[in-house]
Amino acid sequence: MSKSSWVLPDDEHCSLISHAAVNQQTIPFNGQEAVTLKGASLLAYSRREINHELTLLGNRWLCAGGGAMIVGPSGVGKSTLSIQAAALWACGKSAFGIKPVRALRVLIIQAEDDEGDSIEMARVITQLNLDQTTLDLIDQNTHLEFLNNKTGFEFTKYLNAILEQRKSDLIIINPFASYAGGDLKDPRITVQFLRTWLNPILTAHQVGVIFIHHTPKTNFRDTAEWRAGDWMYAGAGNADITNWARAYLVVEPTEIRGVYKFIAAKRGQRIGWGDENRVFEIYWAHSPGERILWVPANNEQISAAKKSSAREPDDLLKLIPILDPISQATLKQTACEKGFGEKKTRQFLDILEEKAKIYRHKLKRTGRKSAIGYSQTAPSE
Repeated sequence: MSKSSWVLPDDEHCSLISHAAVNQQTIPFNGQEAVTLKGASLLAYSRREINHELTLLGNRWLCAGGGAMIVGPSGVGKSTLSIQAAALWACGKSAFGIKPVRALRVLIIQAEDDEGDSIEMARVITQLNLDQTTLDLIDQNTHLEFLNNKTGFEFTKYLNAILEQRKSDLIIINPFASYAGGDLKDPRITVQFLRTWLNPILTAHQVGVIFIHHTPKTNFRDTAEWRAGDWMYAGAGNADITNWARAYLVVEPTEIRGVYKFIAAKRGQRIGWGDENRVFEIYWAHSPGERILWVPANNEQISAAKKSSAREPDDLLKLIPILDPISQATLKQTACEKGFGEKKTRQFLDILEEKAKIYRHKLKRTGRKSAIGYSQTAPSE
């Protein structure tokens, strides 16, 4: 079917896809039915050639039939990230340091952004300095579909019907929570959705998938000492979500406004950022005055972000007087000028109070409610 005549399947079309068709790898076993084995010996596997035609992104960071998670807090620009990446991968160009093996056919399904938001984000293409031949590839190889009324098994049926009509190499689904069909903390929900319903579709159509996913909404974690093994469980929900994902990428805000650390928490050695020092994190930023575009962070931004992340609670303690308390508002302003972000300032204040290195005071104000202040000396009776 040509691109111009391609239309979404309606519910009647979707109903023609039976449960067995989607769940084609589930085989009932009652002790009598034969099971067809598809494996081989380890020696046989050792002699096989790797099929690099299945590679989609990086050095087999993501392959056809597999899935990845891109995880970050709300409001950091994950939707724009997905649009910018889809456009560049569709014309065979690297996005966020991740190279496609060729120009990929990318299907985007999203429930996150309305028509106006999608138009604004798609205009990122005009800022990428692409020639007309490249723009034609993006036009040919991408399709964005807004879908906010199907979840769980109904969503996978719908996805299967779309892929029957529009052959794709990569699907970007935004966000994961909108389509899983239940509580992400319940592994029965996510195992059924990802493994029982979705995996057979990815295998049958030889397509890869990237889910855009959120961190927990209430998130006061101190990530200063986190390693890859911690970051790969940064997303909301249960551990099997990470176990299912072949690759896992985290977008973490830094203390420098508009600057973000990208952490390849799972299969980082295959994403294409690494060198002999095994570097699996990079920094990207919102373009100055134009948040709709992501750009590589410059050296000054990276240096400031790394310096801020290396700060300790005792660095903030130096800004707090021993006797006369400093108001909370003044302390936050001073801390900001010294390179502490608001989030880190709050975290360090909590730690210092808990360790009894600082004490909270009530500062009287004429005609107004008392203000909060801090000093290294406990308030007198």
